[in-house]
Amino acid sequence: MCYFSSNFILLLLLIQAFLANCCIEHERDALLEFKAGVNDKSSRLASWRGEKCCNWAGIRCNDRTSRVVKLNLRNTNVEPIYYEGTLDYWNYHPGLTGKISPSLLFLSDLKHLDLSFNNFSGNKFPEFINAFRNLKYLNLSNTALSGMIHPQLGNLSKLLYFDLRQDYYSSDLYFDLRQDYYFSDFILSADTWWLSNMRSLKYIDMSGVDFKDSNNWVQSLNKLSSLEVLVLSDNNLTQIPNTLNLVNFTSLRVLHLSDQNFNTTIPNWMGSLHSLNVLILENCNLVGPYPATLGNLTNLVQLNLRFNYQNLNGTIPTDIGNLTNLVRLDLSDNNLNGKIPTNIGNLTNLVQIDLSGNNLNGTIPTNIGNLTNLVQLDLSYNNLNGTIPTNIGNLTNLVLLDLSGNNLTGLVSETHLTGLSKLKHLGLAHTNITILFGSEWTPSFQLNTIWLWSNKLGPKFPSWIRRQVQIEELDLTDTGIDDCLPDWVWSLSSLRYLWLSTNILRGKLPASLVHMTKLEIIDLSNNRLVGKIPFLPTSLWYLDLSNNSFSGQLRKNFKSPYKNKLIVPNNHTAEVVELFPCGLTSLQFLDLSSNSLSGHLPPCWSNISAEVNLANNRLSGVVPRSLSCSDELQVVSLENNSLTGEFPFDLQFCKGLYMLDLGENNFHGIIPDWVGESFQWLHFLRLHSNLFYGNIPSKLTQLNNLQVLDLANNNLSGPLPTGLDNFTLMSQFVYKIDNNMTAELNGITKGLILEYSPNELVYLRSMDLSNNNLTGEIPQEIVFLMALVNLNLSHNHLIGNIPLKIGNMTSLESLDFHMNNLSGTIPQSMSALYSLEVLNFSYNNLSGSIPTGHQLQALDDPSIYSGNPYLCGPPLKTSCGSSEIIPQSDGHNDSNLKKVGDRDKWLYLFIEFGFVAGFLLVFFILLFKVKWRYTYFQMVDTVFDRLYVLMLKPKLKWASAH
Repeated sequence: MCYFSSNFILLLLLIQAFLANCCIEHERDALLEFKAGVNDKSSRLASWRGEKCCNWAGIRCNDRTSRVVKLNLRNTNVEPIYYEGTLDYWNYHPGLTGKISPSLLFLSDLKHLDLSFNNFSGNKFPEFINAFRNLKYLNLSNTALSGMIHPQLGNLSKLLYFDLRQDYYSSDLYFDLRQDYYFSDFILSADTWWLSNMRSLKYIDMSGVDFKDSNNWVQSLNKLSSLEVLVLSDNNLTQIPNTLNLVNFTSLRVLHLSDQNFNTTIPNWMGSLHSLNVLILENCNLVGPYPATLGNLTNLVQLNLRFNYQNLNGTIPTDIGNLTNLVRLDLSDNNLNGKIPTNIGNLTNLVQIDLSGNNLNGTIPTNIGNLTNLVQLDLSYNNLNGTIPTNIGNLTNLVLLDLSGNNLTGLVSETHLTGLSKLKHLGLAHTNITILFGSEWTPSFQLNTIWLWSNKLGPKFPSWIRRQVQIEELDLTDTGIDDCLPDWVWSLSSLRYLWLSTNILRGKLPASLVHMTKLEIIDLSNNRLVGKIPFLPTSLWYLDLSNNSFSGQLRKNFKSPYKNKLIVPNNHTAEVVELFPCGLTSLQFLDLSSNSLSGHLPPCWSNISAEVNLANNRLSGVVPRSLSCSDELQVVSLENNSLTGEFPFDLQFCKGLYMLDLGENNFHGIIPDWVGESFQWLHFLRLHSNLFYGNIPSKLTQLNNLQVLDLANNNLSGPLPTGLDNFTLMSQFVYKIDNNMTAELNGITKGLILEYSPNELVYLRSMDLSNNNLTGEIPQEIVFLMALVNLNLSHNHLIGNIPLKIGNMTSLESLDFHMNNLSGTIPQSMSALYSLEVLNFSYNNLSGSIPTGHQLQALDDPSIYSGNPYLCGPPLKTSCGSSEIIPQSDGHNDSNLKKVGDRDKWLYLFIEFGFVAGFLLVFFILLFKVKWRYTYFQMVDTVFDRLYVLMLKPKLKWASAH
């Protein structure tokens, strides 16, 4: 009997094993139909053949019924990309693409469905999933599906795990290196009541799903008493209630809300979530003070309130000392003030503290040395003062120490750092401290990052860095080093970023740096280095050697090392073997300005995506007609060379230009109309000192973003164009201009040639049309350019009056109209120009009295008005008396001149009337008084006779003598 029962059990097991390897025929057909609808680039479904579908990859069947209960086709071939410790984006390698077939509905016992990290771009959310009533696990995260999520999804009442997240980080989802970017766009109904039907849920992640500004999402989720993990990021949420009548989801262990726009205080009900281990409220536009109620969450392991910027304010409450289980504390990039609570030293489990980017003041608490588990301590960019506690050396597990950007004082010596044997990042930049290490000191750590810029480190180059063989980033900018650049720097083979700018480094660079295969950035600007520029490694993408004394040839590495910025201005480079943008693959910035480069321009700049600056060299010839440029090119500066030819035709294809400077060359011909049509983003147009002729194109006024227009020193003629008030940035006080250009710009302002840095250019508004042959009147609409700082129309042939309302241009600091044919009086509105520092109206035909005003009285140099003989009043010596002779007007006088003219007309009329009246009076007396008449004519005869005798006497004397 026992033998029979044993055999029977064995038979049952064999039958069960056989059934486990088989599957239901219609379910197998459903899976094969699904396979037919997808593109399997990585052959992940290669095992999907034959009848035993329960053995197929990603399939699991019920051992008893042979029905499919699990379909897991998650794409595991993905690579998370991190930037500064934060997930930046996912790098997707080939996964499944195509369509999700509704044939999966035949898998009626399905409990687990995972299609995450595949690419179903172009497909809507599969509504048939609502029918899987036995489903407990659903993961459609990062699948590039889109469309409305139907409320019937709430029918999945057995669901425990629900993940629809779409990772919207700083980069978009990238599914395949050989394909384009793909977006996911799930949209949730504004009414989220159906979420409350999924009462078994323990885990929800719907990051990236558009909630369409749902107002009741908290109330719906609050009904899920079993919920333990809630992750919502970038959901377009703007509403979160401050209070709840009853907090029901008290099982929550993780509450992650980020990238929302709540614009409210941290809700009070969060203080009732006593089971919380993780609270993340990152970048949610939270306002008001840090709430003390968070001190009740004594089970917290992680607290993250970072990136609420200027809105989350107040002090860090002392109740934070209650959170003794805290491992990670991140309150960075807010507006917190006050002191760091001293009882933070009680949180001995802390591994990470990040309080950077706030307004915290006071000293660093001395008991911070108690936190011996700390791996990361970041207090950078606050207003902390005092000295750095020496017991910071007790933090023997510390990997990152960043105290940059504070007002610290005193010394940092070997005592502070000797015990930090695990330290990898040392940030003490901008702290005003003195760093004093012995020349023979050998640190116990091997750093990856050293940021010491703007501290007192010199005068000797720190020799202890030589022993940091793992160093990747070295920044000693502006540290007072006055020494030779040691050769051993170029033996630090791990170096990626090297900043040694603004010191007094001397010496030469090695002939070649190609052995430094990891080097990406070199900034040696503003030193006293000499010699030749070496061959550079192919990894380099940023090179700045400006303001040194390099000479010789700028040698080309044919492997094109320059991948981002090549900046070598203000040296003595004598020649270039070949000016080589055509060979560069991904250069963004090319700045070879202020050298002695000669030769012709290259025929292409298509690979330069941001800036070309070849100003102040000896380049010659024409700009090639075959020039190609990308739409992203923002700056072309060819100023002060010997270039010739007409306005470069192919520049019209550079539609993204922000600055165009062709000044101080020998370009000729007309300025084409397409300049006003192609350059809609242009802010700076400088054609100064060329040979351009013809009219200023009327379409130039279509450049409403223009803030500097310099056409001075050409042969332009004709009238000024109308529509000058279309220059929006010259008329409005808008200074927030997003641009990262490095090029400078020369301009004549206040009578001086000034060089404006990129930061200063943001505020410059200037129009210089001087030294041309312009004619006609000054357009009245010029007075609407109220943001102009400099206006120069001198040395032209302009006529008519100075615009009456010129006083509206209240930002003017320099105004020059001299050497024209302007007439009429100087408008009294000039007295409103309170910022005016330079004024020149000399050598015109202006007349009348000079206006008075506070700022005009300060401009007391008479030469300002010289060459206008009919001007009067201070600072001229000519007074404005009533007898002053004033010339006839040309018909364009203003109201003041009209009053003077009317007064003179009446004066002349009275003189003529008096003369006529006197003549008639004598005539009538002689007519009616005979005796008076005889007497009058007798007197006239007597006078005539005497005059005749006087004239005859000399002749009689001469006759008698001969």
